[in-house]
Amino acid sequence: MGKEKGSISVIAALIVLFFAMLDPLISMVIAVTVLGLLEIYKLMQK
Repeated sequence: MGKEKGSISVIAALIVLFFAMLDPLISMVIAVTVLGLLEIYKLMQK
């Protein structure tokens, strides 16, 4: 579980960094969305 979570976090960080170069607003929206989805995923696992 820890390795999978780490991989998802790294991929999300790379996507956010890529979009930050293009448009900071899009980057912020993607970051908030990904964090929200990860939290929902964690809650559903319990």
